[in-house]
Amino acid sequence: SGGFEKSVTSIQPTIDGINALLKAFGFLSFSIEKANCGTCYKLVRADGSDAKQTLSEGEISFVTFLYFYHLLKGSDLASGVTTDRVVVFDDPVSSLDSDILFIVSSLIKEIFKEIQKGAGQIKQIFVLTHNVYFHKEVTFCSKGEKEIAKCRTFWVVRKSGLESKLTKCDKNPIKTSYEMLWKEVQSNDQANPSIQNALRRILEYYFKFLGGRDFDDICNKFEGKDKLVCKALFSWAHAGSHSIFDDQYISIGETSVEKYLKIFQEIFINEGQHEHYKMMMGD
Repeated sequence: SGGFEKSVTSIQPTIDGINALLKAFGFLSFSIEKANCGTCYKLVRADGSDAKQTLSEGEISFVTFLYFYHLLKGSDLASGVTTDRVVVFDDPVSSLDSDILFIVSSLIKEIFKEIQKGAGQIKQIFVLTHNVYFHKEVTFCSKGEKEIAKCRTFWVVRKSGLESKLTKCDKNPIKTSYEMLWKEVQSNDQANPSIQNALRRILEYYFKFLGGRDFDDICNKFEGKDKLVCKALFSWAHAGSHSIFDDQYISIGETSVEKYLKIFQEIFINEGQHEHYKMMMGD
């Protein structure tokens, strides 16, 4: 950044702004400081050590995005002259974990709001991505953001030989990640390894995050063998999606998958949520 930053009158506002964002989002693994030359940045760990050699690929992508984000707000010229801008974010979440993905999508949405209000020099934004979950986050609009939804369009880019073709969509072409998880269950593919993760995430999202329900309380509504199967469902789904385990302890066969899918349905029935189950299964 040395040569590029020589034209900047003061880099301290950018340092302060980036560090404020890192702190606000609870990202404490490194921060930005002014280097000895006075016109360059350096990245330091919480203990003050130089972070340059230990940054992960995701952290490098993240700090690069934060720098670009602040450059959008101002000028890289000593004169401070700014002009109207069209901004392109080209797959900005490559190599990022889910926490940073959320931060990046939140910051981009803040720019959406500024454009919608007519504030600042940015007049239009293009966001390109291959990441479905980032797409879900950056396109989600709350009740107070309906005006933003009116000002956007969706396009699908497809490679055809040496050319890329654009197709305009009347509505958001990507379903929500929650609906995608139910598609895994609907498929009833007993050999599909991702069904373990789908079951766990559906139960976590719908009952734990939305409903505030405890897994033990849910299992206690079953009796005898069904109760054991219910507990095994949560245990199996968690193990199947988070770790590599030994076959001598857990064996996943077609019969066991069928059992778990049956108890999965009965959980919704016991919790008074059978209509939701039927709706998501397309019944």
